[in-house]
Amino acid sequence: MFKNLKTRCKRHLVTPSLLVRQLVLGAVMTSIISGFGFSTTAQRRPGSQVSANDFPGADLGAKINAADKALGSKPGEIVVKGGGVISTQVIISSDHVLRLLPGTYVTRTSNIPILMKSRSSVIGSGWESIIVESTAPNQFTVISAYNQSVINGKPDSALIIRDVQIKGANPGFNSAPQAISLGNCSGCTVDKVWINGTRSIGIQLGGSSREGYFAENSKVTNCLFTRVASQNLALVNGKNIVFEGNRFLTSGQRGGPGNTNIDLEVNEGADHLENITIRNNTIDVRNSEVPTTGNGIVAQATSGTPYVGPILIENNTIIGGSNQGTITNVLSNGIYVFGGMRNVTIRNNVITRTGQSGIRIEGTQIKVIDNRLTDVGGGGTVGFAVLATNSQIINNSLSYSGAGPVDGTMLILPGSRGNTYQNNRGFTLSGEVR
Repeated sequence: MFKNLKTRCKRHLVTPSLLVRQLVLGAVMTSIISGFGFSTTAQRRPGSQVSANDFPGADLGAKINAADKALGSKPGEIVVKGGGVISTQVIISSDHVLRLLPGTYVTRTSNIPILMKSRSSVIGSGWESIIVESTAPNQFTVISAYNQSVINGKPDSALIIRDVQIKGANPGFNSAPQAISLGNCSGCTVDKVWINGTRSIGIQLGGSSREGYFAENSKVTNCLFTRVASQNLALVNGKNIVFEGNRFLTSGQRGGPGNTNIDLEVNEGADHLENITIRNNTIDVRNSEVPTTGNGIVAQATSGTPYVGPILIENNTIIGGSNQGTITNVLSNGIYVFGGMRNVTIRNNVITRTGQSGIRIEGTQIKVIDNRLTDVGGGGTVGFAVLATNSQIINNSLSYSGAGPVDGTMLILPGSRGNTYQNNRGFTLSGEVR
């Protein structure tokens, strides 16, 4: 965001002395370092920094807004330290950075506490920079893209959120709002954010497609999700999206609405699920406080949209329960693809101890290759289920630890045809294999 400015000095002195030249150079350098420039000899560098704590305001939110206003339309950074109470909705202008130093920032707004205009950033100092969910009734969103907050489906762009913790506090539950709501955001990044015990959806990309927009060229990386009550990480309408290197632990809460850890789910007929990558994520629900948490990774397109695929699900680790000591089956399905899905590749994933199928696919042109499953299925539920056409199921394996339920059936459901099944070790093919 910061661009270098060239210091321009026009010398009108004829054969200046060495002393004069040193004085001029020293004054120019001092002006650059201090952030103040001479109007005729140097330009002020962009990216001015102000301290919100020094501005007047009834609460920390009002102080931040005053600091944002003081920066005007120029790029700059608003530094906040020590935590505090945000009772006034914060709006971060374009090209401004809200930098939160370590502290607990408690939101008490009845509307969304922090709105980000395009090209703005919220950056903490690590997970000691804590933003607490509002306790106001039905207020579950903590940070939202600005245009998305005005009209669901309007586009936003170039938002950055990183190095903060979002902590749950609302006494209620919901299954629709999102702690971080990016909507149809283009070129946006969420990185190294901890979503900790929030009471609805954790992070979501994609809004309504009615305005003709979708999330694009955006990513959620290196984030931690713990005890998220609803979907942890969701995409409802997007293209060129990456979810990579995230960890999902102990998902779900007692009394909550139930959840899926990673959920690709369209809602409207013009929504997009195109060029999506879900890679190198870890899902581990062994220590969840609820006995059943939902699914690991879901990709579904039940709205009839034609904008589906390719989707890549690779190198993820999914642990759905314990196969040592007390045996648990907390997770339902490991990877579940259904509802008109096509052009999906599921490869090199490791899935352990699921209450239902380790992998279940429904659709066409699906490749399931080189996945390793352990202790999946059982109790009348098959370990692997296929309802697909023109697909490849190759070189997958099933192993059994010797503890708890398991089912080594790869069930080919009615309607499946034109598929290739090769070298699926440990599985027994059953059903309509043709």
